[in-house]
Amino acid sequence: MKRKSAQLDSISNSASATPLSDFPQPSVAKTNSSSSGGVGGGPGSELSDSDVILPSVLHFKRSQLSDRYPKGHSRGRHWKHLKQIIQAENFHLYPPDEPNYISIEAPPSMYPAKKYCDITGFEAPYTDPRTKLRYANAEVFKRVRSMPDEFIQGYLALRNAAVIIK
Repeated sequence: MKRKSAQLDSISNSASATPLSDFPQPSVAKTNSSSSGGVGGGPGSELSDSDVILPSVLHFKRSQLSDRYPKGHSRGRHWKHLKQIIQAENFHLYPPDEPNYISIEAPPSMYPAKKYCDITGFEAPYTDPRTKLRYANAEVFKRVRSMPDEFIQGYLALRNAAVIIK
């Protein structure tokens, strides 16, 4: 045991005897703490827990989202709604024949209008020639044929295609 402690004393004495002025020394803020062991825990360690140097910013850590994207800033492209455009521009001052966002009208569609079943609301590829009601499948056709005339007139009136059945 005496042999190991003698070796440790000689190592600590030789470490304190070597000049360290050739190496850059970090500045350590020392505090007045009387801890017996320190960080190393050995008899030659002179640093305490408060003497440990930590960088102010750890680069491997992700920064907070609030730091990267503060409130009020958009992440990507900001699209304006029609109401915002109308308020920003004074469209009421423009001449009526000049095209703008308010006066845009779409041309008529190149596709035929879709037809929907008067009973179910599904797409209707068929029309009953007697009642002029549109239907989606054979089950609905059976119901259409069994309906009284008042119901048929009601369905046609909903579609604004009131036809008087003879």
